Amino acid sequence: MEGNEFEKRLENISTPQLPSLHHKEDLKLSILSSKKSSRISFILLLFPFIILLSAVCQSTFHILLPPWSWIVKYGPSLPLWLRMLIFIMILIVLPLTAAFINILAVTWFKYDKKQKVLNISIRLKTVNVIIIIAATLIGLLFIGHTIAEWISGKG
Repeated sequence: MEGNEFEKRLENISTPQLPSLHHKEDLKLSILSSKKSSRISFILLLFPFIILLSAVCQSTFHILLPPWSWIVKYGPSLPLWLRMLIFIMILIVLPLTAAFINILAVTWFKYDKKQKVLNISIRLKTVNVIIIIAATLIGLLFIGHTIAEWISGKG
């Protein structure tokens, strides 16, 4: 009889109800978190900031600091295409890449299948917004500098 009683008790026990599992509907287009993207962006922006700072020190205080002194010393001996490639990569592409990485880090996409609507939201993080603004301004500064030199006939 003990076996039958035990079976009756087991039959009366209610089973736990698990919530239904849904696929994640949020799509994040960034592999990195906002903290990692801001760290990578600081590294990417370090090169243009150092070159910009050394150029300002040379023009203001007449002191040649290493990155700018190397450009002044070895720049004329390099072919024009290589100088332009270095300029474009370091001073335009790196800041705009840093801005793009941070834009992807704060942007979230959610697709509603029932209504067939894509909701785009931006989760603002102060550091990422500052990096986006600074990187975009640096990139645009050097793009404007290049256009101004081209118009004046120096470039």
